[in-house]
Formats: sequence, C-alpha cells, structure tokens
Amino acid sequence: MKINKIELQKALEIVKPGLANKEMIEQSTAFAFIKGRVVTYNDEISLSHPIKGLEVEGAIQATELYQLLGKLKSEEVEIEVKGSEILLSSGRSKAGLTLQQEIKLPLKEIGEQGKWKPLPENFLKHLGFAMTSCSRDMSRPVLTCININGNHVEASDGYRITRCELEEEMPVKGFLLPATSAVELHKLKPVQVAEGDGWMHFQTEVGTVMSCRIFEDEFPNINSHLEVEGVQITLPRVMDEMMDRAEVFAKRDYMLDESIEITLENKHIRITAKSDTGWFEEEMPIRYEDSPVSFSIAPYLLKGILEETLVGVLSENRLRFEGEGWIYVTVLKETIQD
Repeated sequence: MKINKIELQKALEIVKPGLANKEMIEQSTAFAFIKGRVVTYNDEISLSHPIKGLEVEGAIQATELYQLLGKLKSEEVEIEVKGSEILLSSGRSKAGLTLQQEIKLPLKEIGEQGKWKPLPENFLKHLGFAMTSCSRDMSRPVLTCININGNHVEASDGYRITRCELEEEMPVKGFLLPATSAVELHKLKPVQVAEGDGWMHFQTEVGTVMSCRIFEDEFPNINSHLEVEGVQITLPRVMDEMMDRAEVFAKRDYMLDESIEITLENKHIRITAKSDTGWFEEEMPIRYEDSPVSFSIAPYLLKGILEETLVGVLSENRLRFEGEGWIYVTVLKETIQD
C-alpha cells in the first residue's frame, strides 16, 4: 500500500506527546496502529489520530519510524506487512521495522467515554492563562492541577493565582487537570469534551482524540486571596517590546519552567531574565515611588495580560491584574522573604 509520507508524519507528530520517555509500561514508547488510527499512551495521557489508507495493526517503536520518515525524500512511502515485520520502501531506500502484532497498551484503563459536547468558546484562552500559575512541587499535587468547574478555570501554586470565567458552563462535571496535560491539550486546540471514569476526553475538528487522566482531590478555596486593595500602577506601553527581548533568555525546554522577573524601585521598572549561558536586563522610568517590590511571571502569561491591560493594583503584599473574564494575583517577593 502507498501512503503519503507528509500526512503520516503529521499524524505521528500529533500523537507524539503521548509517548513515554522510558518504557515503564509495555509499548508506551511505540506508535500503536489500531483500526485506522495511530495511538500513543503514557499513563497520563493518550492520543489517537485517524490515518487514511494505512491497513496496519500492531505497534512499532516510535523513534526509528519517526526519524526514518524524516530522512526519506519521496512524497510517498510503500508499506507492506510481512509477518512480524513492516517493510517501508521509498525510492532506492528500504527498511524493515519490527511489528508487534499484539497491542499490549492498557487502553482498557481509559474506559468508555460519554457523549461529545462542545467546549465553551473561551475555554482554550483561559486554560492557557491558568496553567502558568500551577505548581511544579509534587508535595502538594492538587496545586499542580487546573481546577475546571462550572464556569471557572482556576489555578494556584500558593504564590500566584489565576481565575478565569467561561462564557458558559462546562458541559461536564468539574475536574482537576494536571498542568503537564494542559500544556499539550492547549496546543491541540480541541473543540469537544466527553466524560470518562477517571479520565476526561477531548476531540479536535479533524478527529484527534486526547484522553487525560484527571486528579482526584479537592481544590482549595481561593476567593479571599483575590481581593486586592492598594495603589494603581500603570506599566509602560513598550513593555511588550521589552518582553520580546527578555524572552530570549527565559526560554526553556518546558514552557511552564519559563520565568522572568519584574522589579519596581526608584521610579523605574526593570525586567530581567537568565539562562544557563547568559542574562538580560532592561529598565525604564515609571511612576512608582513606594518600597521596592519584585515578582516572577511566565512570559506567556505577561504577554496575555499586556494584550488586555497595562493597569494593575498593588497592595503591601500582592499585585492584581484584571481583564475580561480573568483575574491574576501574585504575591510580591519582598513579602515572601519576610
């Protein structure tokens, strides 16, 4: 059978986030081909995407298949299954990969999914806002999750809080979504959601399905921490340009590890960022004459804030920004140190 190489590559790229780094679960580092779909599973998420015309059933180690396709120059690949091997031919190139015909991934754990229902229109925007306030500290695992309940999407690591209000209520029961899963879900851009047992399922317009294991716990009540009274500060209009320069040094392999520091002191605002190989600093005048304060924030989140507002409210220990349907509060570092 002949398969369009580009379409196959795209399908594998879509489901790659569902691969495990190490095979703690059998076939979790493999692409599983099941009933016209390619599937990955790593115990936290599972991804599947339809592939037209590929009549293959079984699992193939992901690394060799993915890298090989990237090296082939022809637009089409001839694929043939011979026993426990899958043969790929492209031009003068030929390769054989082991095909594990028995699917051993524990996909039954995901269970059945309910009826697909449309996600609120601003769900993805608010998911992207909230995930940057999640903790990376597994000593309090509930704070590594986003609380999605009713018309609220909220997260906090104990120092930062983001609460967003959806235009309409979620069509499924409330759930806690791990931030690591949220990052991949946000990239996928789903339009539908369905309930499962211990899992939540999402589907895109082109039929990609992402199943996410949800966390069982109770999210803390953050209402009292959202109220901030104090002086109004206005960030400079060129803050986004300063951000672009600082972001070069804030880049990390994992988006949620990215951070820059903002300092207000001596009538100036200063933005700093550091990497393993360099650092960046830039400051400019601002109308601020109170005690020096600083806070850390994800570049992605600050960009989103600046798109909607330049104005914040600063109290003795917190800074609050608010826009259409969202609130962001961060504890100031001077207070944390005290």
